[in-house]
Amino acid sequence: MNRLLSPNETKFWLLDAGSPMNCIVVIRRAGTDEIAIPQRFAIPVAECSGKGRPRWVQSTAPGVLERRREAGASDWLAVAQELLDVRVGTARVPPWHAVELRGAAHTTLLLAVNHAVTDWRTAVTVGHAFLEDRHPGAMAPACEEMLPDSFYGDPDAGALIDGWWSPRASARWEAVGIDRLISIMPPATPTRFAAHKFDAEATERLTMRCEDEGASLNAVLAVATRDVMGIDSVAHAVGLERFIRPAPPEGPGLAVSHVFTKLDRGEFWDSARQSRDTLFQEIRNGAAGDALLPLPKFLLKPDTPPSYEKAAMTITGAPTAVAKAVREGIEMELVLSSARGGGNILVLSHDGDCLQLIAGTSAGQPEVPLAAIAERLAHA
Repeated sequence: MNRLLSPNETKFWLLDAGSPMNCIVVIRRAGTDEIAIPQRFAIPVAECSGKGRPRWVQSTAPGVLERRREAGASDWLAVAQELLDVRVGTARVPPWHAVELRGAAHTTLLLAVNHAVTDWRTAVTVGHAFLEDRHPGAMAPACEEMLPDSFYGDPDAGALIDGWWSPRASARWEAVGIDRLISIMPPATPTRFAAHKFDAEATERLTMRCEDEGASLNAVLAVATRDVMGIDSVAHAVGLERFIRPAPPEGPGLAVSHVFTKLDRGEFWDSARQSRDTLFQEIRNGAAGDALLPLPKFLLKPDTPPSYEKAAMTITGAPTAVAKAVREGIEMELVLSSARGGGNILVLSHDGDCLQLIAGTSAGQPEVPLAAIAERLAHA
């Protein structure tokens, strides 16, 4: 506690300063037992120090728990969209905002936390801590410092990460000013969600075909967007915890980056394998690590303008991990967040044995043709 936010955490904090940037944890469990008001659950919040730089501190404000009745099967998606615009996780606002949605045979928790404090993996962990009314654990160290040096492609990465914590960076932060720092972030846009759920048979058929072809679901989805929407590149959310040894703790923390890959125009499965290989090669070349460096560069190398590439589509989710680690009584768990930078998002997750695809469309963008993308996947 009381450490400065890391570069990646600060990026999400600055995004949030312009417009709420939340992770929405969705966990549906069997049964209609009421979710208890948590007594031991707590997560850090980001507050500014005297120099204006945000630090992790313990919140003194209570969270918010609402209780609602489920009227339809898709109610949870509308509530998740609503929670995108709730302020949480910073000074003078609640540290979290939860909605209990009770149906006839299940209960769904929707928990909004600030994206600066969690990514996909840690948000799910925090959500289960909430349900179990336990402390989720201490805030993880900065992932930038836990990653091996070889994970970065930029030869100045070590000096930039070390310099991030220095008085020089703080002086530069103060001189630039918060308004300028917010202005260099990708723009905020309202997001609307839609979902498509495959049946169990179609899910198994697609999963087995991916295994037979040696292609990941994320890569296959990327090629489907190419065919349906004419997209020639996508951004992939990359969990960095797999590259950190020892593994980061189970509590809150941010260890995610985004890597852009081009999509070739070849045959569907050849292109999916190529997309997977290209993503791995970009990670090996340091793209995921270097994506964490724009803010340190801006503060420590003033002649280097910040660079946040815009994505036409970002693909995220962890369906394989969820399928292998379903907890007893849990029917669905996933994490949603806003589309930023002018692009859209596609999220892969599971509802029981069924694969589901969720599209987040940015305001001002044409609706993501989810049905057509799902059909392309089904026919692959």
